[in-house]
Amino acid sequence: MASNKQLPKYLSIGQASKYLNIAIPTLRLWERKGIIKPIRTAGNQRRYTPQMLDDALAGKKPAKPVSKDKLIIGYCRVSSAGQKNDLKRQIAVVTNFCEMQGKPFKIISDIGSGLNYHKKGLKELIHLICTQQCSQVVVNYQDRLVRFGFELIEDICQENDVEITVINQTKAESSNEELVDDVLSVITVYSAKLYGKRSHHNEKIIKTNQELFKDR
Repeated sequence: MASNKQLPKYLSIGQASKYLNIAIPTLRLWERKGIIKPIRTAGNQRRYTPQMLDDALAGKKPAKPVSKDKLIIGYCRVSSAGQKNDLKRQIAVVTNFCEMQGKPFKIISDIGSGLNYHKKGLKELIHLICTQQCSQVVVNYQDRLVRFGFELIEDICQENDVEITVINQTKAESSNEELVDDVLSVITVYSAKLYGKRSHHNEKIIKTNQELFKDR
């Protein structure tokens, strides 16, 4: 084991491995077993202090980190710009719920299909979850988060000790127009992949389906 003298305050996993004279996979195993709990940087990199490493060798349990308030994130979404009034109502409901928790919170909103996983707000939300900057995600209805794949987001939250709260457990009364837009977006994407975006066949499929759903 190296001397504590002239060591940096925080060590990378490689430096920690050399300090303890053990393999990097062993350090990761210790973390999974709860023997050591490294600090995580904003970029999700592991950092260790010499004292932390000494304690792990001595068999001492890692000290519980000093708790600090993490953000509650309220997430609101509508499918199109024509639903801005609905978005305002969502934001009001979610904001009121977050205020009642008495903790710092931030509202993130998106305008886009529930089948689009590249929306700016959704990507920001996932980043905050994965970097452990939030403790809770609040949505008005389940499908305001994503139309499909809610369980996947739920698993990501669980892995990062983040709670998901759905204010209204009843099914959202989505407008027919919103549901049609979501279905058409799926048809458009897969048709373009099969036939090319500019092909006559692709245009015909999209137009036919638009007319079909328009009659509903």
